[in-house]
Amino acid sequence: MAHMIKFLIGGSPCTHWSIAKTKGRETTASGEGWELFKNFLIASKKFAPDFFLYENNKSVTKGIKGQISYELNAPLQYINSALVSAQNRERFYCHNFGDVPQPADRGIILQDILGADESGVAYKLADPKAIADRQKGECLRASYYKSGTRNFEKKITSGRGYQSVPVRIGTIESKGKNQAAYDSKPYRVYSPQGKSVALQGEAGGVGAKTGLYAVPYDVAMFQQPRGFNKGGIKYDKAPTLTANGSYEHNNLLIEPHTGKPCPIYKVVGGMVEIKGKAYPINLPDGYYTIRKLTVTECCRLQTLPDDYCRAVSATQAYKGLGNGWTAEVIIHLLSYALRGVSKNVPITVLSMYDGIGTGRYCFDMLGYRNISYYAYEIDKFAMKVAMSNYPDIIQCGDAYGVREAGWALGV
Repeated sequence: MAHMIKFLIGGSPCTHWSIAKTKGRETTASGEGWELFKNFLIASKKFAPDFFLYENNKSVTKGIKGQISYELNAPLQYINSALVSAQNRERFYCHNFGDVPQPADRGIILQDILGADESGVAYKLADPKAIADRQKGECLRASYYKSGTRNFEKKITSGRGYQSVPVRIGTIESKGKNQAAYDSKPYRVYSPQGKSVALQGEAGGVGAKTGLYAVPYDVAMFQQPRGFNKGGIKYDKAPTLTANGSYEHNNLLIEPHTGKPCPIYKVVGGMVEIKGKAYPINLPDGYYTIRKLTVTECCRLQTLPDDYCRAVSATQAYKGLGNGWTAEVIIHLLSYALRGVSKNVPITVLSMYDGIGTGRYCFDMLGYRNISYYAYEIDKFAMKVAMSNYPDIIQCGDAYGVREAGWALGV
């Protein structure tokens, strides 16, 4: 029988370490965040894996990252998911796979993963090799609903011929918010011709979890396009669309995937009309709405199948995806650990803080099916997603269980 290979994988929750935590952020190797990491460290000593892979947010302080590298006796490798997806997501990885090069840059931007089935978008999933060079140009920064245009700012590209970062084009203010909320993260608007911002599992409403995007609409794709005028009179066919940035004065269409009215903005010749005035904007001609991404689109950002989170509500899917891994990055890393390893070799995987089971998916995509996969996870919705895709996962409960005396895998 072929020798079994053991893998330990995981990424402890970064809630206590993230730069997004404004109060009580842990900046040294102590506290609850460090105790969560220690569960991974304890598991590595008791499980004695042949290979290990640990991941966390790049924003973790230098001191903590240095201590993690010391404890695991391995260097850190930084990879941005933007190389393999349409998402700008910077993470560090600590592993014993040897020298692993950066993934090849596939040149994917948000526009390439917006599907017509999601919101009347006229774009289809694109072959990365066929993606045309992206224009540079200026980005409009404006408060679309109320405050008009604020100022213009240049957007610097990577020089590789397309936008490699999120392209900020405006800001909206929600009703009832004061001026201090103007530039806060949930209300920032980005172009589909750049990357998305990083998905956030624990963030709030509006665009906090996915970002807000000026998404193109193909009006002809509506089965029965309808609109509302100032007096709330419903149209039986598509009205003439305007873009003056005000709900009470703006014609609205019914958004197909929500059934709710949404404001439509018109771009012609690189100009957009806001409150009766035209301003330059780096978007192709057409109609646009401003919305957050759908669950399907977020699955694509994490390079998972469109229906991967079908087992749970949209709220729980956003959370699970935001807390999870970009599958193609993990596949790239694991492929170097598994170089020359037969697909028939039995593999035992211990996954700490397993989340939605992305690790199991990655081994599957690499063609390794002779897997015994043990997962430590306590979020019932994340577990539901994982089990709906891979019912053979063995759920082990709370990660602190590895500290029990006499702990052994499967006991």
